[in-house]
Amino acid sequence: MPTRSARHRPRHRAGGPLGATLGSRRGQLLLVAALVAVLAAAAVALVAGPEQGDRSSAQGGPPTGGAGTPTAGTTTAPDSAPATNTVPGTGITSLLDWADGELPPGTQLRAEGDVRDDLLAAGAPDDLVATDRPTGPDGLVLTVSDGSAGPGGRVVARFDGLVLSDPSPGTPTVEHLERRRALAEAMLANPTMRAPEQAAAVLRSADVDMRLLSLLAVLTAREGLGVAAFPRAAGAEGPARTVLLDAVGSAPVGAGEAATAELRTWLEAQLPPFAPDRVEVTEEGVLLSYRYASDPDALVAEAAP
Repeated sequence: MPTRSARHRPRHRAGGPLGATLGSRRGQLLLVAALVAVLAAAAVALVAGPEQGDRSSAQGGPPTGGAGTPTAGTTTAPDSAPATNTVPGTGITSLLDWADGELPPGTQLRAEGDVRDDLLAAGAPDDLVATDRPTGPDGLVLTVSDGSAGPGGRVVARFDGLVLSDPSPGTPTVEHLERRRALAEAMLANPTMRAPEQAAAVLRSADVDMRLLSLLAVLTAREGLGVAAFPRAAGAEGPARTVLLDAVGSAPVGAGEAATAELRTWLEAQLPPFAPDRVEVTEEGVLLSYRYASDPDALVAEAAP
């Protein structure tokens, strides 16, 4: 997918205005209430729209258009999402290239035997290839093998026979899952939210990284959103942490679109853990992505005031 620009940004502080809204249960309920209010207002417009169009026709003027008529600048979500992301290249080299952009700083890869030797031979830095030395309490250690993830593990990505997995992924609590579902359901109920079936199915499952879902919920409540797809790395498990947006409100976003600059300005104002790690402007839209986190629900919960 050709890109116009890409941004990588370090993280310094947690929370911020978005954290104050979304980091607590009360904030979640307030946001859901706001989304419901938007839905109620839109429902009134849906009822009034056809009547206004009928009056215009009766007076000899052109129909003003009902709720189903696209407004100028509105883009319709594609019938099907772009193909799922695959990791370019092969084997060890692809893994190292992917890890550079998708794993948080300080991550260690633990591999055995030939796989470890191959990583070192391919130029993997010493601090990336794990040894038996202890890591910090927040240190992320992933395993690289030529088989499958161990019992209780989660596949993070696959690379031509190699499997990168998280041996101890965070497990969301019942409350965490309820928060995800509440946000996703409110977004889907909002008529300003547009998504093709494949993307809508991901939202219905609430299988979306809470950092990303929180950001999308606020954008939907503010002015509406067009979600084209939730691309994933080949064979990846766990919540989606990348999204392709094709519209904000009624304005398309992407390379050459006027609304793109405003969206990027808003994204740049966000603080961790809600600030995306990467923002790419493409011909298809704006791609937002977060680096892998073992327990993103806990990260968002910790950002509560």
